Amino acid sequence: MDNIPELIKLRISFIIFHSRISKKHGQLCNYYLYYNCMTDTENGWPIDTRFPSGKLGLFFDEEVQRLIDSFAYCFKVKITVFSARMEEMIVGLQNPGSAFCQLIQKKLRYRYRCCRQDKLMCERCERQDEVIMYNCYGGLSEIVVPIKIEEKLIGYGMLGQFRTSRSIPDVIIQDWIKAGFTSEELLKTYEAQPLFDKPAVDNMLRLFSMLIAFIVTREYVRIRRPGIAEQVIHWLDEHIAEPLSLNDVAAAVKYSRSTVSHEIKRQLGMNFKKICILKKIQRFESLIAADPALSIQEAAAMVGYEDPFYFSRLYKKVRLSAPSSYVNSTRKQTHDLGS
Repeated sequence: MDNIPELIKLRISFIIFHSRISKKHGQLCNYYLYYNCMTDTENGWPIDTRFPSGKLGLFFDEEVQRLIDSFAYCFKVKITVFSARMEEMIVGLQNPGSAFCQLIQKKLRYRYRCCRQDKLMCERCERQDEVIMYNCYGGLSEIVVPIKIEEKLIGYGMLGQFRTSRSIPDVIIQDWIKAGFTSEELLKTYEAQPLFDKPAVDNMLRLFSMLIAFIVTREYVRIRRPGIAEQVIHWLDEHIAEPLSLNDVAAAVKYSRSTVSHEIKRQLGMNFKKICILKKIQRFESLIAADPALSIQEAAAMVGYEDPFYFSRLYKKVRLSAPSSYVNSTRKQTHDLGS
């Protein structure tokens, strides 16, 4: 880390450079409609579901993506911008995710754990109203910064997938070996992640906070009224425990059935049935997160599934693991955080 001063000068230079760019009014680009979701099944179920916000949507200037990309490129980290409801809205395209994270998420089925931990840390960030730094399951460091407009929380900026330790957590190595894999690939991908000492992390966090403040003060992010897809998602959220039909939602949002179906497919990349299932699964997970003592049968019934076995089959088809795995992981993590 002998070159830290030069690196810091480079980061400051790129922020000053962007601050001099004249903003072109009217050339707004809606980045929450970035729906190239990762899939991991033959049926194409997305691992991460980027639904638009409910009553109000966030609207980002196209310059935001370039700022995020530049920062991610300079530091070799992943940056993600979430809405206040934890929808993934912008990802730094220069670093969409580390090979190490992708490796353990795919081979050890850790994706649901990672998403669960991200949600918990964002909730903690909101409660404490401050920046949160933590180590993920894989041993990499993550930072969550609240994003506010006029003191109202509108989202989170997450900076992560970098190392502050030279060693992989023992539990990851044990799970890896137990799964029958050799440690060479795991160690190689872990060591490829950038390693920062505390001064470097402090300076990176300071610049990242400056970047978030710059985006907000320059009005690169705005709140706007929802379109058809957002209205549909909001309606589903409000009626999640009921039988969900395209006819009902079309009547509720005052558009024809064919228009609603077309807009959903165009904007979200999935048909109405799949979206309903995904939203119910997401609400199930939120219920378990809020009250880990709930049984699978109870939580499934609260999202409209009276048959827990049928729900379990759907859940496993979408999440690639049984709902009991999520419940047990949530209970363990809640216990660990409270101890």
